[in-house]
Amino acid sequence: MENDINSIWEILKITLPALIVFLTAYFLFRDMLENAQRQREFEFRVKNLGKMTPVRLQAYERLALLLERIAPQSLLMRVSPHELNASDYHQQLLSHIRQEFEHNLSQQIYVSAILWETIRGARENLIGIINKSAEEIGNDAPALSLSKKIIENYIEEENQAIAIAMNELKKEIGKLF
Repeated sequence: MENDINSIWEILKITLPALIVFLTAYFLFRDMLENAQRQREFEFRVKNLGKMTPVRLQAYERLALLLERIAPQSLLMRVSPHELNASDYHQQLLSHIRQEFEHNLSQQIYVSAILWETIRGARENLIGIINKSAEEIGNDAPALSLSKKIIENYIEEENQAIAIAMNELKKEIGKLF
């Protein structure tokens, strides 16, 4: 029995220090490998940041231009009524908004999800104002009447969605710099 205890004691004297050395080496190597991985990721991000920043800024510029182009004051100046009735003018306005938005759909990958949803909400809000204005004046009214009604309804809005979206865009750009 005493020989068994001595044998176990001798085995423990050898394995316990070996186990401590192994665990120490394991944790040191693991930390060293994790730090090396983080360093490579950091270098990759820094390298790509130089390439991504101009692209992201261009996306912000395009989205600012989108918001400016679909703002009622700008949209109504660009899409002139040319002797159209309200119904035809209504369709032209919605078509221009749709085209502008579809032209800039790809920019959503460069901005935050919150900003993109704010821009989409601004577009939907404007479409709602245009639809409401068209309903209020009727299909056979002159296009100029629809134009005036859209401006009136847009001005009556307490929180103008396009202005809110533009402010959100500016805030997000401000976070980059």
